[in-house]
Amino acid sequence: MSALEYLRDQKSYSWEVINADPGPVAQQFETRRGTVTTVQQSTAPNVKGSVDRNGNMLIRREWTDGLRLETIIMADGTTLTKTPEGWMTDREILTAQAAERVSAQGLTARAIWLRRADRPDLRRPDQELAPLLKTPGPFTAAGDSYTVSAVIRPAGSGKAKEEDSQPPTHVTITMNLRGGVIRDYEIKIEATRPVTRARVQVPISEQRIVVLTYLPVSKIDIPYEAEQKLRASKPAAGGRRESTGS
Repeated sequence: MSALEYLRDQKSYSWEVINADPGPVAQQFETRRGTVTTVQQSTAPNVKGSVDRNGNMLIRREWTDGLRLETIIMADGTTLTKTPEGWMTDREILTAQAAERVSAQGLTARAIWLRRADRPDLRRPDQELAPLLKTPGPFTAAGDSYTVSAVIRPAGSGKAKEEDSQPPTHVTITMNLRGGVIRDYEIKIEATRPVTRARVQVPISEQRIVVLTYLPVSKIDIPYEAEQKLRASKPAAGGRRESTGS
C-alpha cells in the first residue's frame, strides 16, 4: 500500500505500456455443437507516456500496423493529437469522423486512424491503480511481487436464463516492487464474448505490462505547430478568442 501511495503522490514520471499478446493466436474449445476454433488478435497499441511537473502529459501510441499517434493533454484538459493530417483538436476529430460517415465510403484508412484518435484512454498508471488503495485485499505476495484478483460482474448479469446474462470479467494485477516502489505491473483480463450466430461464448483475453520510470520531467516537448494551435484554441482576455490573422 505504501508503494501505491508513493506512485499516487508523484507529480512527474514516465511510463511505457507494452501489449503482451498482439497475436494473432488460434485457440480451440469444446461446445455442445463440437470443437470450435477462433483466432484472437489484440489491437491495443504500445504506449509511451510522461507527465511533467506542471501536470501536462504527452502520450505516444504505436500499433502493429505502423500507425503512430501523438497526443498532448494540457493540465487544463485541452487535448491535441498529431494525426496523418496534422495536429487536430478533439472537436476536429469528431467532425472528421462525422464527415467520413456521411461520405459512406466504408471502412477507409482515414476512418481507422480517426477512430483510434478519438477519445483515447488517457489514464496515468497512478490513476489506473488508484482503486487498489481502497481494496482491502487479499493480496498474494511472492518475494517482491504482489498480486490481486477481482471478478467484475456487469449490470444485468443476474438474469434468470444463463444464456441471457452477461458473463463476468476476471482481472488480475501483478505489481513488482524494487526498493519499496512499483517498478512495473502486469494486467491480465479474461472474459468471454458471445457469438450470436453460433450461440456460443468465445473466450477472449488481454495482457499488458506497464513499466514505470520515476525520473521527473521538467517540461514536455511541445512542437511549434502544436503550441500555436493550443494558443489559438484558448479564449483571449475578456472572453474573446485570439486572432489567427486575416
